[in-house]
Amino acid sequence: MAHGRRKRDSIHETPDVSYITNPDVAHEESDVAVRPLLWFVGGLTAFTIVVCFAMWLMFQYFLNREIGQELKASPLARQGEETLPPEPRLQLSRGYGVTTDDGMRHDLSYDGAHDKVPQPESEYTIVHGEWMQELSEYGWADEKAGTVRLPIDDAITRYADSLKSKRQGQAPPQGQANATGAQEAPKGQTPSNSNAGQQTEQKHQ
Repeated sequence: MAHGRRKRDSIHETPDVSYITNPDVAHEESDVAVRPLLWFVGGLTAFTIVVCFAMWLMFQYFLNREIGQELKASPLARQGEETLPPEPRLQLSRGYGVTTDDGMRHDLSYDGAHDKVPQPESEYTIVHGEWMQELSEYGWADEKAGTVRLPIDDAITRYADSLKSKRQGQAPPQGQANATGAQEAPKGQTPSNSNAGQQTEQKHQ
């Protein structure tokens, strides 16, 4: 029977759309137009270079104009170190430095030529290095008087050896003898009381 046959649902069939045409609508051939973008980037780069070069020329013009208008200093004006403020100066400022015992002047300002950038603790570093050199090396303490400076370890060793040789070859000093007598005095008596008792016994005899 025709009525008993089940009709197929239309949603499962692909409709025929070949008759539909719209020439104004089409898909994109590429996501981005590369050529116009490259032209824009290249033009922007060239424009930036031209502007920077023009700014450099302008600053050079202003600099040369100011140098040409600057007046020469008077021969009576202060020059060199005369223009520096009196000591003490601010750390790292122009003219700031430290003079070691050997007479060498160490410039610790930003204006000077240095292997390392000066820091606020640079003065302590130089002075500490000088102290360590004096404690670890030979040198003149007073060259005119003929006094030589010894390393601290060598000086301690020689001083200890000299004290040891004196104690072995000589009697103890008077101060050590009094200290020994005070230790050997009877309990309850001071060294002065012990000496006074010995003098009284000698008088009675």
